Amino acid sequence: SDDNSYVMADGQLLWRVIDNLMNNINKYALEGTRVYISVFSNDNLTDITFRNISANAIDVPESELTERFVRGDASRTDGGSGLGLSIARSFTEACGGSFQIKIDADLFTVIVKFPQNLQEWGE
Repeated sequence: SDDNSYVMADGQLLWRVIDNLMNNINKYALEGTRVYISVFSNDNLTDITFRNISANAIDVPESELTERFVRGDASRTDGGSGLGLSIARSFTEACGGSFQIKIDADLFTVIVKFPQNLQEWGE
């Protein structure tokens, strides 16, 4: 879109959400594949979508991936703590947003939605 998109959120928390999601992509995306990040605004919400192809099969249900210390692949030995998605979800919600994960085979998608202004969000 040629239009600007806006988010009403705590800047430090929003930065951590984006940083954690980008680090997750950097660690777990299949090497040599593309990453897609899109921003779309409508109905006074801004959706930021992160998509990548996972290097390994994700053997954990979507609903459990944002639980603390849960990792998408039990065989991973990269030293990650399993906190990145949990922190991203918590900080998104602390900013008044919503956090959703979708898995379609090896396509991993995270959608975060934020209000464009707090008055329209109901606060």
